[in-house]
Amino acid sequence: MAQQAAQRPQVDPKQLRKSLLTWGIVAAVVIAGSQIGWGTIWHEGVIRPMLNALLFFYAYLGRSFIASIAAITILLRLLTMPLQIKQIRSTKRMADLQPRIAEIQKKHAGNKEKIAQEQQRLYQEAKINPLGGCLPTLIQFPIWISLYQGINSVLADTPLELMSLGKNIYTGFSKAIEVIPLQSVFLGMDLAKPDPTRLVLPVLVAATMWLQQKMMTQPSTDQQQASMNQTMQLMMPLMFGYFTTQFASGLALYFVISNVVGIAIQWIVQKIIDAGDKDESAGQVTRTKKAGNGTKTD
Repeated sequence: MAQQAAQRPQVDPKQLRKSLLTWGIVAAVVIAGSQIGWGTIWHEGVIRPMLNALLFFYAYLGRSFIASIAAITILLRLLTMPLQIKQIRSTKRMADLQPRIAEIQKKHAGNKEKIAQEQQRLYQEAKINPLGGCLPTLIQFPIWISLYQGINSVLADTPLELMSLGKNIYTGFSKAIEVIPLQSVFLGMDLAKPDPTRLVLPVLVAATMWLQQKMMTQPSTDQQQASMNQTMQLMMPLMFGYFTTQFASGLALYFVISNVVGIAIQWIVQKIIDAGDKDESAGQVTRTKKAGNGTKTD
């Protein structure tokens, strides 16, 4: 009995609380969706706030639509910065584990099940979630959709569209009424329509996304994983570059600004992590020398 109890996996209370909280939120959203309606939740919880945020920044930033998009982009990046920092640290720890993963693959070559079990055990010991890095990307999807729909809504120009826009403005936000209709032209380009050149913005989106992904991707000792990483580094930027030839230029500018801010955050956080690693290594060397001197003195 004692041996069986010892073999039982230990439950991390912190991880258990996080799991319960996550499932509680999911359950609450599902119940609310079934009672209120998913369309209503999406509109009132995502689209309408984005629409009013665009109008707010437009009204108070010199009636510049590009400034409004830039402000929202930076604000969203700041709000999701803790997740990005966590993703960067997780990616760094994953890279540090690569030599041990290579040893596991060599030791259990041909036994995929055993390799998977040992890797999972290694991740648990290091407190790493291999899928944790997907969260910041997943969060971006509703932001992209809401921004696209928000841009289309605030740039209303027909009487029917203006009437619909007026109904979605928050009560008491009189400043928004004064700035409608919005001016969406920037450098001769209508931000409500696709890039007329079909080249400049798509190339900027693809280039900045490629650079950001390259900075975030750590080298892998697994040839299959390394090949997959290289494919994703190329395909994702090309795919988003193509998408921006079809959608509003304002959304393309959001991608460019968001990628540039993300690159800056990545660079700064990486410098901080590298500096911390150097200090830790220097401290380890100092402790080793002191231990050696103490042994000699004895």
